[in-house]
Amino acid sequence: MNALHRLSLLLLALPASGLLPSTAQARPVTPFFTFNQSPLVQLYGLPAIGEARILDPGEQRYRLQADIASNYTVGRKGGESILLDGETTRLTLAFSGHGGRNFEWGLAIPYVSHSGGMLDGFIRQWHDVFGLPQGGRAEAADDVLDYRYVRDGQTLIGQTQEGEGVGDVRLSGGWQLRRPGADDNSALALRASLKLPTGDSTLLHGSGGTDLALWLTGAYGGYGLGPSASVYGGFGALLMNQGDVLPQQQRSYVPFGSLGAGAWVLPRLSLKLQLDFNGAIYRDSGLAQLGDDSLQLSMGGSLRLAKHTRIELAVVEDVAVATAPDVVFHAAIIVQQ
Repeated sequence: MNALHRLSLLLLALPASGLLPSTAQARPVTPFFTFNQSPLVQLYGLPAIGEARILDPGEQRYRLQADIASNYTVGRKGGESILLDGETTRLTLAFSGHGGRNFEWGLAIPYVSHSGGMLDGFIRQWHDVFGLPQGGRAEAADDVLDYRYVRDGQTLIGQTQEGEGVGDVRLSGGWQLRRPGADDNSALALRASLKLPTGDSTLLHGSGGTDLALWLTGAYGGYGLGPSASVYGGFGALLMNQGDVLPQQQRSYVPFGSLGAGAWVLPRLSLKLQLDFNGAIYRDSGLAQLGDDSLQLSMGGSLRLAKHTRIELAVVEDVAVATAPDVVFHAAIIVQQ
């Protein structure tokens, strides 16, 4: 097990530590910081929609996040075939700060690992217990890395060697269009992110191109469910210049969006559900893994450890099968003060 996996598992295990204070202050429910973790999608600049409220003057936010994605999908159609068998772990360190009136800026540095992983046996047993289809997992060897795409007899992607390294760094900004008031939890922000080609595209740590995303994100508290409940959502567009991964099939523009709702069910604990959508990154493919739009469902919540610190845990499933990983385990520590 490499160092990245050990650190990711430590993040996932933090809720068992029991280091909780005696009091906590509930705040509006905020979105999961999630997006499609498919090994052929996460290397582009798809963003998480983020919060509808930007940071106040003097506020800062630190986020350490782990996303462990288990992939197993096979497809064949016409002259195309694809196999995505492996585990992709993405560890992200992000910082945001107030940049002046109604403005927020941020920086996110990801560290990406592709490996055979260690979740295949667990996921196969999980599927057996709940009567879920294995999708070919039962016949495949455990903990193997094989990300492969063949078109017209030519292998365009063939990664079997495990590796890890820095991914594509992202710069971000946010502009508050509507700030919540004392008796009004509605908020609206315009956000943008710029992904730079700092990751190695030959190892699928980055795309080799520069991407720009622009989107609106909004939230509304209450919604007839009481002051502790919130609904939120966002939509926008990702613009991509040509990268190094399947450049002849890469689209230059895709839409994306999120919709979620949740509530603080205890003073320290919020539960939420979130749907994340993105258009297909690639064109001219009859394979769902490349050519179909994607929809994912995140289920989990946030646990407040202290006044300025919370953890976020979620399990992400592919609603549109084969367009995203079978399952993603998401965990984050957020400090905002």
